[in-house]
Amino acid sequence: MSEAPESVLVLRFSAVGDVVLTAPALEALRRAWPQTRIVYAVKERLAHLVRFNPNVDEVVTIGPSQGPISFARRLRALRPGAVLDLHNKMRSKALRLFLPGVRKVVWHKRDFRDTLPVKLAIRPYRASMLFADRYHAAVEELVGRTVPRGELRYFLGPEDLAVAREALRLAGIDPERPLVGLSPGAKWETKRWPVERFAGLARRAIAEGFQVAVQGSAAEAALGKEIAARAPGTADLCGKLDLRGLGGFVARCVAFVANDSGPMHMARALGVPTLAFFGSTDPAMFDFEGHSALFAGVECSPCSFFGRRRCPRGHFRCMLDLDEERAWRALLPLLHAGPRAALHA
Repeated sequence: MSEAPESVLVLRFSAVGDVVLTAPALEALRRAWPQTRIVYAVKERLAHLVRFNPNVDEVVTIGPSQGPISFARRLRALRPGAVLDLHNKMRSKALRLFLPGVRKVVWHKRDFRDTLPVKLAIRPYRASMLFADRYHAAVEELVGRTVPRGELRYFLGPEDLAVAREALRLAGIDPERPLVGLSPGAKWETKRWPVERFAGLARRAIAEGFQVAVQGSAAEAALGKEIAARAPGTADLCGKLDLRGLGGFVARCVAFVANDSGPMHMARALGVPTLAFFGSTDPAMFDFEGHSALFAGVECSPCSFFGRRRCPRGHFRCMLDLDEERAWRALLPLLHAGPRAALHA
């Protein structure tokens, strides 16, 4: 068993989903060392994701114009008693070098034997552990003993619901009627279920008396525009929500439909019944108890750890084999399910 330090510096700089998924590890760390100050280092644009987490005492941000050396000096000035690196990429590896003499524990995203054959599309990837359990394993290594697992929760800021409420009002959404959220985007093309099928779900939900709103970044505006055109009555919020508004919007939904993406993890963390589509990535990395994940299970998938620009086989069956009817059958029970119990991963 390790002696509790005065402070722990947690490193996880991006992306939205990965930061959200650290919540169980943060809770486990707090339970193990309740008197230890937890400092979280993250990209400035993502700081809101952890700023209101009660298991984080201080958030230290790195902006787009700050160099690694000056940021490292800021971290060193904090004099952390230990470092928990939940990022483990070039930036965090370099920063660790600037903190000599400090105990460091680094998480490992996957078995190293998977890396080359999966990247070369020689064989599919099969996750051997839940993603958040790997974070938890790093916490247990740091504290030197077994600790209870924390819960996957997202903590809204005091303005989040109001920001979302105003965006929804401007889009014509009635606050008294149930709302279904759609998130058709994802960073990688092979993680995107066809946009016309999202529109099909929107039409069916509207026909059942639900309001529908589509969310996405400004770069995904074309997806929102197409869904709104194909499913009249859909509110298009693409490019209109910051992280405050995104959390408030997702929390307002009775159900949320998304690809494997940051908003999908946020929805699960908020307890919103979630339908997720998986193609080139493995749904077994995450817990979907009380939710639903659709995966076609074609022989060549999952072909990636995080997605690809295009299908390496050229057929994209992992997503195309998930038809609209199957998705609607999965969504129907979620529309009336109510808030879901907290998960651990």
